[in-house]
Amino acid sequence: MLAAKNEQIKKAFNLLEIISQDEKARMIYEARQAEIHDQVTRLESAREEGKEEGKKEGIKELAIKLLNRGIDINVIIETSGLSRQEIEVLKAESERN
Repeated sequence: MLAAKNEQIKKAFNLLEIISQDEKARMIYEARQAEIHDQVTRLESAREEGKEEGKKEGIKELAIKLLNRGIDINVIIETSGLSRQEIEVLKAESERN
């Protein structure tokens, strides 16, 4: 009933009928669906990693700016969440540049 009203549903229904009757076709379909799901998961994971990396870089850039303005290192540690060692490395790198 509903399939007759919507062409996309009709196509999906026809595909489902074919796949459900042919075990090999069903296995191929399920493998393809699993691969698509895996790709989506990998993309989402990569996107989240990119966001985190960007956030960390932004914090480091801000810490360098604060160091260059003479802000106390303890204040930078407290507000940035960076360790003293990380800030010292950033300070040394910024002095070389």
